[in-house]
Amino acid sequence: MSEENSRIPKELTWYEKLSAKVESHGLKLTIWTTIAILIGGAVEIPPFFMMGEVKKIESVTPFSAPELAGRDVYQAEGCFYCHTQLIRPFRWETQRWDPNLAYGEAPYSKAGEFVYDHPFLWGSKRTGPDLSHEASIRPSAAWHAEHLINPRDAVDNSPMPAYPHLFLEPVDAEQTIANMRALATIGVPYKPTDFQLAKNLLIKECSEQDQKNVKRAMVMKGYSEAEIEAGVCKLGEVVPITKGDALVSYLLKLGRDTTSVAMEKAAEANKSDVADASEDPEDQNGN
Repeated sequence: MSEENSRIPKELTWYEKLSAKVESHGLKLTIWTTIAILIGGAVEIPPFFMMGEVKKIESVTPFSAPELAGRDVYQAEGCFYCHTQLIRPFRWETQRWDPNLAYGEAPYSKAGEFVYDHPFLWGSKRTGPDLSHEASIRPSAAWHAEHLINPRDAVDNSPMPAYPHLFLEPVDAEQTIANMRALATIGVPYKPTDFQLAKNLLIKECSEQDQKNVKRAMVMKGYSEAEIEAGVCKLGEVVPITKGDALVSYLLKLGRDTTSVAMEKAAEANKSDVADASEDPEDQNGN
């Protein structure tokens, strides 16, 4: 028995013996590690050639500046830990989230819906509901603002934490535009005019709803009446949009590009069905 093998305890398994032999020689360890890395790298190469095979959906558009800012907020606040944006192609999934096929004949999520997501935010746990069709299920911006400021005001016994601070913090416009430019370098079709338009989209004229949102947020945060009066914007005043506004814009983007098309097709189909039904009695009388 060699001196090397004599150093290996008898009770070790064959794998542990092999591991001990390899790890005791730097050259062997380097060679086997290199082989493992090459195998792992080779497995990752085919997906790069498959990316071009993803079927694009013409109605899907890149995020606008407010929507992109809201997506950053969604990601920063960890919303994807409790919400999914992915309906799997199983009957129990589609029946749960679209029992009446309101969002198309195949309402599960498609790869083409996420071509502009970097990174994707599918999530893997549903403490809260799936948000894939949120723009169609809950299309009210006022409802989403109320829900974010204090979820219990909108949904009884909601376990979701409150986010009133988001309606008191302005969006960093320069950072959002920089993000758009960065995304343009990796294939998102933003144009120079989009960067110019972004500055206008990231400001707003203060409305009564904005005042209401800020007041409720400041009350939730425990501000005094004097501080609330001083902190609420004046009607018509031009102010930056808040992170809360941006997050609402993002939520109202989810599923809008695909479900709106599906719902329009369904509406057209219903109209034709109604027209056919109204023509049938006349045809029967004529016969």
